[in-house]
Amino acid sequence: METNRLAGKGKRFAARLYRMRMIGLGIGFFCVASVFAQAQTHVSPWLWALLVFHGFVWPHLAYRAALAWTVPYRGERFNLMVDSAFGGLWLIAMRFNILPSVLILAMLSMDNIAAGGVRLFARGIVAQLLGAALGAALLGVVFAPQSRMPTILACLPFLILYPLALGWLTYRMSQKLAKQARELERLSQTDGLTGLWNRRHWEDRLAETFERCRSNGEACCLVLFDLDHFKDVNDTEGHAAGDAALRGFALFLRSSLRPQDIAGRYGGEEFGVIMPGLRLADARRTVERLLFNLRARVGSAGEPLRCTSSAGLAEYSPEMGDITAWLLEADRCLYAAKANGRDCLVTSEYDVGLSRQRALG
Repeated sequence: METNRLAGKGKRFAARLYRMRMIGLGIGFFCVASVFAQAQTHVSPWLWALLVFHGFVWPHLAYRAALAWTVPYRGERFNLMVDSAFGGLWLIAMRFNILPSVLILAMLSMDNIAAGGVRLFARGIVAQLLGAALGAALLGVVFAPQSRMPTILACLPFLILYPLALGWLTYRMSQKLAKQARELERLSQTDGLTGLWNRRHWEDRLAETFERCRSNGEACCLVLFDLDHFKDVNDTEGHAAGDAALRGFALFLRSSLRPQDIAGRYGGEEFGVIMPGLRLADARRTVERLLFNLRARVGSAGEPLRCTSSAGLAEYSPEMGDITAWLLEADRCLYAAKANGRDCLVTSEYDVGLSRQRALG
């Protein structure tokens, strides 16, 4: 499985380098060709043929070769070393012509650093030296660093287009990584079964709401739901039916609540909802209507809903020291609802640290 994952990532990596290699070697061809065209001595046909091959054929062969590897990423790292060796060869063939030599070696070094960091960059330097040694053995070493105007003009597209292409690729990758980071953050905050906020993130939102209520006196209610006799569903119909019931209740919650209400899976078959801006009487009416609609839909044909729900409702009070007190108050109301016969709501009016509970059938 790990090999398949690396292969998938390697194919995308090879595709990115394929585009960059076509651009870089295609416009790099004209840099080297301009030096060859101005050479006072005749440049052998095999050197021209090799230049054409490297500029316009090699990018396609390199891409195919990388995809043939079990892990294409490793194949591309090998291809980068081939590119570096070619760069060393062209350095000798151009007789160290300063502008195209610097541009080509800089491009190759950027590619190596981007693909594998300092270690691959160091390997690239070694490959360039090996390519230069091969070039010296075949062509000899002549030092003629001056760049003439035709060569300067031929290098301008390379100097402009390749950094732009590299910048665009980097931008697209950064956007993709940012999107993936946002998705990972969302997944880390979401309950995988129901799609609601998970307990940790939901409690973080509850803490934010608590602080806002304490600082500006905003009204807010907290309600905890517990699905009635949920264990019986798992025992008699199986865990798949239980999971479907949980997903169905989560969907029912989302469709029954206001957009600003914050619903989360509190644990097991328990769910929590933060209701900003609502006083106890308004929240009570909302929850009673929700329980009534749930009761009417449970057991209907095609409905995943299998259970009614008990609910405990508590309004924020300045007497509450922290969210734990708020949660405990709602939890006490929830257990009172279950003790009262289930399928009902119990509310609490918090008064100077004491709770007065009232059951509503």
